[in-house]
Amino acid sequence: MKLNNRFVFGIISLVLAATIAFIAIPTTISKTNGKTEIVRISQPVLKGAQLTDKDVELVEVGGYNLPTNIARAKEDVVGKYATADLAAGDYILASKVSFTPITSDIQLSNIPSGKVAISLTVKTLASGLSDKLQPNDIIRIYHFLDVAEDVPELQFVKVLSVTDSKGVNVDNTQKPTEDEEKQQSATITVLASPEQAKVITGLENDGTCHVALITRNNSELASELLKKQDASLLELYPPAAGTTAGTPDSAQPEPEQ
Repeated sequence: MKLNNRFVFGIISLVLAATIAFIAIPTTISKTNGKTEIVRISQPVLKGAQLTDKDVELVEVGGYNLPTNIARAKEDVVGKYATADLAAGDYILASKVSFTPITSDIQLSNIPSGKVAISLTVKTLASGLSDKLQPNDIIRIYHFLDVAEDVPELQFVKVLSVTDSKGVNVDNTQKPTEDEEKQQSATITVLASPEQAKVITGLENDGTCHVALITRNNSELASELLKKQDASLLELYPPAAGTTAGTPDSAQPEPEQ
């Protein structure tokens, strides 16, 4: 018995309608209305402030079309520093927080006894390691006047911060988003002994300083290299009579040439 064409088309239409109603539509709805947890600001946070657990909250929102770099766990943001003023209800993107403070106040408040913090100018992109330096890097500083020269006092130096021309710390651990302008390094602040600070001051006013990265993210090697530099400084600037070895003394004699 032949089936009526209209009957066949009717059956096919019913099958398609059922497929759309029970499969396609629910799938689309689940994609657009699916829920996910993200981190949101719970109270105003000023630029430069360190985020605490009280500043953020987990909320459930629709998961459709969310930015890929949005924070989804408190651990992603707590302890980091706000790179812009954040209002209650703001979502937190990776570009809005930084591992490093945007000012050097924290580093400067933890200077060990007998050490100083001093900055040197980044005169060219190349001299500042092409804007790639980060806090806690161990660098070597070279001096260029007519020729490049090693500086015995500056073989291993710890970076405290890198700042732009406005004195704001540059965070080179993250790439800027499309709508953000990359910060340019203007100064490098380092931890130094008084003797090293005098040398850096002299170099700042005579030629150009170039830096080279020695090690990063290796605290054991960094500690070893800094101790090696301290030992070298003791040889270059032996303690004056009556002073304790390793104690800075502004009256120490200059090293023999």
